[in-house]
Amino acid sequence: MRHTISIFTLLFTTTFFGQTKDRRAELDIQGRVNEISVSPDDKIWLVTALGNTYYTENIDSIWHYGKPIFESTDENGFGNPSLERISFFNKDTAIMTGYISVSKDGDKKNGYYLTKNAGTTWELLDFGGDSWIYNVFVDKQGNAWMGGSSGEIFFSKDFGTHWEKLNSPFDSSLRMHRIFMINSTTGVSGALHNDIYTTTDNWESSKKIETPNDQEKYSPKYENSDDKIEKVLIWKNYIVANQNGHIYYTERDTIDWKSFPIKIYDFELDNDSKTLFAISDSMEIYSFTSPTEFQLLTDKKLSSYPIDIKVVNGSLFVISNNDEIYKINKNGMIRSIPYTTDKKIEEPIIIKEGTKLVWGTSGNQIYLADDNKRDWYRENALDFYVRDLKLVNDSIAILWDGSKNNYIYSLSDHTSKLYFPQTPLKTFLASPIKTLIINSGSHGCFHYVSNEVCYKRVNDSIFETTTTTANNSKEKKPTIFNNKISASSLTKVLTEISSNPSAISTFKDFQITESDKKNYLKMVENKLKSNETEYFERKKKVDKDFYYSIPAKLDTLNNTIIETILNKKESFTSTTSNWFKIEITNQNNETLKINRFYYENSLPWNLPWEFEYNGQHFNCYNVNFSKLVKSFIPEKFMGKEVFNNSCLILEVADYLWNKKE
Repeated sequence: MRHTISIFTLLFTTTFFGQTKDRRAELDIQGRVNEISVSPDDKIWLVTALGNTYYTENIDSIWHYGKPIFESTDENGFGNPSLERISFFNKDTAIMTGYISVSKDGDKKNGYYLTKNAGTTWELLDFGGDSWIYNVFVDKQGNAWMGGSSGEIFFSKDFGTHWEKLNSPFDSSLRMHRIFMINSTTGVSGALHNDIYTTTDNWESSKKIETPNDQEKYSPKYENSDDKIEKVLIWKNYIVANQNGHIYYTERDTIDWKSFPIKIYDFELDNDSKTLFAISDSMEIYSFTSPTEFQLLTDKKLSSYPIDIKVVNGSLFVISNNDEIYKINKNGMIRSIPYTTDKKIEEPIIIKEGTKLVWGTSGNQIYLADDNKRDWYRENALDFYVRDLKLVNDSIAILWDGSKNNYIYSLSDHTSKLYFPQTPLKTFLASPIKTLIINSGSHGCFHYVSNEVCYKRVNDSIFETTTTTANNSKEKKPTIFNNKISASSLTKVLTEISSNPSAISTFKDFQITESDKKNYLKMVENKLKSNETEYFERKKKVDKDFYYSIPAKLDTLNNTIIETILNKKESFTSTTSNWFKIEITNQNNETLKINRFYYENSLPWNLPWEFEYNGQHFNCYNVNFSKLVKSFIPEKFMGKEVFNNSCLILEVADYLWNKKE
């Protein structure tokens, strides 16, 4: 039987069935983590770009904050050395590398740290170069190879104490990005830009081989880019490479890159057993004995994408982008959230007071405190982040994930279940609407702009406005905008939403016209003419005929496509944020808040809207509401351009193109 332990099993033991409350705090990791570092005795380390270190004796143990290894000159950590990894020769001896200077002025990046006592103390040493170290490879015999931004390769044969410069095939423009050695003389290395070299004499000489990009195994998204060698290694008689997310293997003697039978996201080699561990694009874990022979290691998946993976003692160690740690081997998966007893649980981000209990949440953690003493303890760790909560009573809460789902959580069984609010606006609509405010804007490092229009009720049937306001960081500019809206039309659509809040509009509801289709074709033509092919996310040349064929297919498409499109999440964050906010107040002075936040591009008709009333959130996919909002705002109102069906058709076309094999 496979032995699988999840974090929830661990939490149940300490919190639910034990006598003591779980007061372990989440490990507060300050700075970017690039890699997970694991010693031969399974001790796990994390180091960060702000110069901080963290460690645990094993995956089931408490985490600790490492002692400072340098004197910081900047309270924000920006002047600290950027630590990226620890590479272990054995359980006691290791080197720590990254973007490190020996001198205090920091001009020359020539430093690294050496420990000979398992990280108890670290000595700052000079490796004799000037380079941001991108990658390090070490072996049990005390050999080490490293390189980075200068393109040089540095070699140590005495456990990292002394270094010499080898005859690198790279320079500062190519840069050495990855290196892998199967013994003291034979290895492979990859550049930051489309070069792979092999050696059989420890880099006294090297041979350039074709890359997957050279053999046109994939189409780069942009010219002269999309060619970074993310990872390369030698596995038996094969070379395996990740070139900017495209993963292939080839026989060493005849370079002909081929795809694996499954789509691989990342991979790592167990040097002892010669097993290749792989994480698929669906976050499943596989082990390969050959490129075509593989098996699923566990039926458990990673909960989010990996930042880095390592293989130690026959186990795959993973740190994911939500800072969870995994250990996977033939016995199954152990999943762990880093907790520490070096400090108390901090005040949660969201706090709601009950009669006798206080609830709090931070991220995916639920905390409780007795009365108002605020001595917090952990109730549970969930598989989703909590953006807000509403207490039903001391024992039951409704949790909102900030994306699209509500969950009801009960202390009686310590589980969360999907929850669908019933007539959530009924109480609000029992009182007549008094005012309506619509605000759309954008805020970034160097700008703040917004548009606003306010409606007031002038009689039982009409809301009216006479101006719209354009705001920036310096002034407000009112402009004449005379408009009247029907109170009954607004109440009608809100009642429709309340009666079925989870309903998603269909293609028929959008009422796509021939004019919409013609405008869509103009949008496609303009984008193709201006070479805006990056809009079309699929990494291959855009087929103009495909996009032109979409209007004729709309009547044949399944309505589930609408749901998929409207639930699409932006793939990045930005310092610039954009919004579309609506506040509706009734005569009881209760406020219904309706929002849409995004970084770059909103979705068609600004859907879905997030409704919030009396602490209850839900998503609204009702296009009739969006059409009403469109009629409430002036023509040049910020964000109004997405309130049309041409944008919808373009989203449909892009979705089908990206999906098309």
